[in-house]
Amino acid sequence: MSSPTGLEFEYVSGRLVVRATSDAEFGQRVAFAQFIGEFVQKNPVTTLMIDLRDTKGPSTFMDRYQLGELAAEHLPKVPVAVLMREAQTDKQLIGKLVARNRGLELEIFFDREPAEAWLQKRTPRKQP
Repeated sequence: MSSPTGLEFEYVSGRLVVRATSDAEFGQRVAFAQFIGEFVQKNPVTTLMIDLRDTKGPSTFMDRYQLGELAAEHLPKVPVAVLMREAQTDKQLIGKLVARNRGLELEIFFDREPAEAWLQKRTPRKQP
């Protein structure tokens, strides 16, 4: 399965990192969410990081609301760290609120290091 234009996948030891590049069209958000969800169903993913910092969107309150809905509908029920620029968010973090209200453990970050640390704390420990 090849990834759609604008998405780059890195999968190592159960951690999936998806980077949306500047080529990612915000209008493709439904297809992107479906594709990521299908990838996770076919692979043993324990944590997921989605990096949206290089994209133009989301720009409106409703765009962010829809992203939260899409995340909850299509993404796995594993911890999800989303990297964004501050300009891409709103004070209420509505997308995060929508996703969490629908059962997804999701957090928004502006820098990769705190996101990595947050996911590390949520990575299942291997039994001896």
